[in-house]
Amino acid sequence: MRVFSIFIFVLIANISFAQDANSLFKAIGNSDVTTLSANFSNDMEICIGTKQDFYTKAEAKARLTKFFSEINPKSSNFLHKGNAKDNSSEYSVGELNSAKGKYRVFIYYEGAKVVGLMFTPE
Repeated sequence: MRVFSIFIFVLIANISFAQDANSLFKAIGNSDVTTLSANFSNDMEICIGTKQDFYTKAEAKARLTKFFSEINPKSSNFLHKGNAKDNSSEYSVGELNSAKGKYRVFIYYEGAKVVGLMFTPE
């Protein structure tokens, strides 16, 4: 019974994480910075191509608003998720289709907070 309970807990946690990732990628595809930023940590890293910097939550929202206005996102989809070997952090991977081309998107989490976003042109 204990093994079954643990299995159910892990299954529910994975489904919940996948649903959260799906909503974040949907927000990216819709240029919805408000929804996307709801789970941002107070300080986070954003990497767009080769430009990488650390931002406060407010600065990150402004940077993403500018980026989305420059590339005009059309759609985005969640591909898969994973976690660090020590389970200290998680990530999800997806792709973004925009008027300026495709991007591979990585979202990094610590707990329930987004601590990093990376947009790599394909």
